[in-house]
Amino acid sequence: MANVPKRESDFFHYLPVTDRDMRLGLYVTGAGRSRIRPNTPYPAPGHPDLYDFTWAEGRVLPEFQVILITRGRGEFESRETGRIPIGHNTLILLFPDIWHRYRPSRRTGWEERWVSLNGEFAHRMRELDLIAPARPVRQLPSANNLSSAFDRTLDRIHGDPARQSPLVLVGAIELLALAAEFAAPVPESVRPPAPRYGVTDPLVGSAVELIWTHSHRHLSVPQIAAQLGTPRRTLERRARAALGRTVLDEIHRCRLARAKRLLQETNLPVKTVAYLSGFRDGERLRLLLRRAEAASPAQYRERTRQSTIPKADPS
Repeated sequence: MANVPKRESDFFHYLPVTDRDMRLGLYVTGAGRSRIRPNTPYPAPGHPDLYDFTWAEGRVLPEFQVILITRGRGEFESRETGRIPIGHNTLILLFPDIWHRYRPSRRTGWEERWVSLNGEFAHRMRELDLIAPARPVRQLPSANNLSSAFDRTLDRIHGDPARQSPLVLVGAIELLALAAEFAAPVPESVRPPAPRYGVTDPLVGSAVELIWTHSHRHLSVPQIAAQLGTPRRTLERRARAALGRTVLDEIHRCRLARAKRLLQETNLPVKTVAYLSGFRDGERLRLLLRRAEAASPAQYRERTRQSTIPKADPS
């Protein structure tokens, strides 16, 4: 009889993502389940650079991640929340472009399940404030239902990690829906501080927030002005005064920053990097990158990776 993997066994998979998967509106990029024993390194070795991190430096992801901690204790920190203690039966929701870090206690370790995902569906939930970076952690009275939902999805991924099956997508939707259901109100102590994004003009601060949380989608200056209920000319004038650049410049600045990080930290094709960064095609990315860095995407990827390789000690 073939050996059936036990549910307690450690594993993680990073799934391939095609253009078709991205057009569906939700796709899974990775998933895993592991038991971190006391006094062991965290995270476990072997993850791609994009997902690996240290407590000292933390991490920024280009996607969402839903994490369930059962058993054990630890801590979580993001720029929106400060440091939060983590106990058993805790749900953690990570957001794109938000710095964070987390770790189990060396004394207790913990058991974790996680699924990384992205797409229009997840971003729309954030846009509607069903989920929010200001409330990423929720202590649950019981995690039985959520744990079962995780295990169903994880078992499907573990059984066929080479594709995005319909049942995996259904499971990802279920996990996001449960995360929204369990989302806690925003305590005063963790509300994002004013001014927004370091901008004293509240209108421009709101525009910058829209850009940095929605620029993965098609986003235009007229759309931003309409959503903020202000004339485009007024928004542009106040943006130039507060930022020293136009609203469109800020959109390009945001998308280019995301693209540069993906080029440096992943092996994704340039077309995929452009799509995930909010560009309609790779040509716009190439143009802006050459203007900013005097390099093509391939040249920038090679140059930045070489700059991060530690130099040998001549002694």
